[in-house]
Amino acid sequence: MLFSTEINTSGFTDPRVKNNLDLVNYVTQAFDNRWGYVWGTFGEILTPELLDYKIAQYPVGVGGYAEFIRAHSLGNRTVDCIGLVKGYGWYNALSGAFDYQSGGVPDLGADAMYRFCVSHGAEHGKPPAIPEIPGLILWKKGHTAVYTGGGYSIEAVGTMTGVVRNRIADRGFAAWYRMPWFKYY
Repeated sequence: MLFSTEINTSGFTDPRVKNNLDLVNYVTQAFDNRWGYVWGTFGEILTPELLDYKIAQYPVGVGGYAEFIRAHSLGNRTVDCIGLVKGYGWYNALSGAFDYQSGGVPDLGADAMYRFCVSHGAEHGKPPAIPEIPGLILWKKGHTAVYTGGGYSIEAVGTMTGVVRNRIADRGFAAWYRMPWFKYY
């Protein structure tokens, strides 16, 4: 069963300004609409051509799951863990298109993004002392999630599970940080 592929910006605080509250709205839509997980994607609708490209790019990480992905994610939006965050950063809420690497958000993996943000002065810390600020990014080696508040996160976990909501206390995150390109309210 396919869920909506629309990204609804009507509830965004300010579609012209990347911010933590709209990030949470965006990832909540990804959870509610059961976006799939495909390594190297960032919110695009998965077409057969995009899937073939990702299989060629990642023959084991995507190719090894090709049949499952074809059966469960074609025609839906897909992300990987950091792609969930980058996709929001690159999504142009006014045009409805993804503008690759727009707004200064670089195309980095989970670990490189954490290192980049922290080395460039982004506020950060270690759980469990996380401020109650939805939209903070949670990090552990090789993985990221978005803190949604109240002790929960939304994250793209893997091909077989897609985008899910979890209690952060159960996930073993090593750090939290702010995205320097997003305004935090």
